[in-house]
Amino acid sequence: MGTVKSGEGAPQIRVVGEFHQPRTMASVLGGLFLAGATIGALSLLLPHPAQYDSPTLWNNVALSFLGGVALLLLRNRVPAWSLPIILLGGTAVVTRAVYYGHDPGGYYTIWYLWIGVYSFFFFGRTWGLVQMAAVGAAYGWVLIELDGSTPLARWVVTVGSILVAGLLVDTLAGRLRNEMEASARRAANIEAVGEVARQLATQSDPRAVGWAICSAAVETAHASAAVLWRPNHTGDALQATAVAGADAEGVSVPFITPHSGAIQAFTSATDRFAPLRGANPAQELAPGFEAGAALWQPVLRDKGTAVGVLAVYWREPLEQLGGETRRAVRLLALEAAIAIERGELLGRLEVAARTDDLTGLLNRRAWDEELGRELSRADRDGGALCVAILDLDKFKLYNDTHGHQAGDRFLKQMASAWSQTLRAGDILARHGGEEFTVALPGTNLEHAQQMLERLRVCLPEGQTCSAGVCRWDGVESAESLTARADTALYAAKGAGRDRVVGV
Repeated sequence: MGTVKSGEGAPQIRVVGEFHQPRTMASVLGGLFLAGATIGALSLLLPHPAQYDSPTLWNNVALSFLGGVALLLLRNRVPAWSLPIILLGGTAVVTRAVYYGHDPGGYYTIWYLWIGVYSFFFFGRTWGLVQMAAVGAAYGWVLIELDGSTPLARWVVTVGSILVAGLLVDTLAGRLRNEMEASARRAANIEAVGEVARQLATQSDPRAVGWAICSAAVETAHASAAVLWRPNHTGDALQATAVAGADAEGVSVPFITPHSGAIQAFTSATDRFAPLRGANPAQELAPGFEAGAALWQPVLRDKGTAVGVLAVYWREPLEQLGGETRRAVRLLALEAAIAIERGELLGRLEVAARTDDLTGLLNRRAWDEELGRELSRADRDGGALCVAILDLDKFKLYNDTHGHQAGDRFLKQMASAWSQTLRAGDILARHGGEEFTVALPGTNLEHAQQMLERLRVCLPEGQTCSAGVCRWDGVESAESLTARADTALYAAKGAGRDRVVGV
């Protein structure tokens, strides 16, 4: 709800939505002035009571017409604070028409109803009652001056009827304002969720998507902070993977933590809202962030399994939460579920794109990437790096003798045996067919040959292999380094196979 002020001591007029902008209010009031002028002119042109003071009433028509035209022409410049004053002028014009019509019970009094309806609709109950007080005083003066037979009864019926109509209009206008505000909130929430969906469609970085979800939660809920909690890699705690409005990224909350709303929402897979005061703090953020209220919305998969919690925090105390806010956060939690599932799918696709289907080792694409990283690291740190190529001897004959299924089984066993023999930082990849590559960081040529000998002798079923290994000279490219290792491999095969040759 906005308030337009004219300066210190000026009346404050409610301005809500498109209908309650000063431009609209001035246009409607100008239209009422013109409508009153037109009806007044027709009442004088048509047969009318003889007691009418026609010259004065025609003057009234002119005043109304000029006022209406001025309001319409200046509607973009009329400040909101001036409209109640202009409406008081309209009350004076109507009172003048009633007085010079010499008929306080005549049809000119209907214009008082227009004033009541307008003031209650646009100004609200307080200023509507102020305007009705002015109408009551003006109409009471007319009744006293014209000395009607039943002035009090007529005043009560007329002013009371206008007041009842005005209060009814105020009630309906209040509902209209509430609906407009709710619609505006819904539109803003939908826009925020739509922006998250757009981020989800265009972003592959899960942290960026998580931040967008948390930022949208802060915006739509008018909150202070929002956190996306996910289980950590060990599965014993929830970790803040995305945060907006607080310095909490990376914070972990063990599942055994008591009184944590995030833990309770995750384990029960149900949403929770709670005021947080004194002895009931936001356990997962305190003491770094003191919240007055929090909503924990579980992020659920299709089968109702929680994969995270979208938590929204308010610094100020809240006793209850509106349905629109809950719905908006629920929609964002659905987007978070989609983002998490999409991230996991992309992760699986990334692993599949880098992994050999049969052996589970890195494939040639992943090898090229890893070798490039190791060369950069060796260049930066000045460390040693050896690269080897191994080829199974006469493996085609093995396949022809035992069958391709046996050959596949042998490759899996071999990949497992070699992976267990190598160190944690070493890199083993299937280069293609029965050919494999190995990168040995921090290893000189002599130790690299010893390592390859261990790989050669651990082959199952008496199968043999040949290997060529070389040390990076500090300047050559990955292609040149691999070509030298390949040359050494051919030297090993030429020397009779089942051996390691270093160059």
